[in-house]
Amino acid sequence: MPIASTDEQKRRWEERVRQQSESEQSLSKWCRENQVNYDSMLYWRKKLGVVQPRSLHRCSFKELPVSIEDAGVNIEYQRIQVHFSKNLDPLILMKYLRALKGEP
Repeated sequence: MPIASTDEQKRRWEERVRQQSESEQSLSKWCRENQVNYDSMLYWRKKLGVVQPRSLHRCSFKELPVSIEDAGVNIEYQRIQVHFSKNLDPLILMKYLRALKGEP
């Protein structure tokens, strides 16, 4: 297979980056489904100057009914409200908090 020129390679990655940004999928899921190396995608996004803010889509959250007796922890951050029950495992809570901070 012939090696693509730098311009061809750049155009190909620009197209991949565009397709991923227009999809509603996470970067890792998109790469997996499209058989694209995740680290290469990160490299090209940085090289092309593409900065996608970590955003939360309201449609990805579902409000769950909570009883009055279920005291727990409520967290509100940038118009997003999350309720954790009082019986929640502390390790799970730490994972949620890391995700809100944008940590892996």
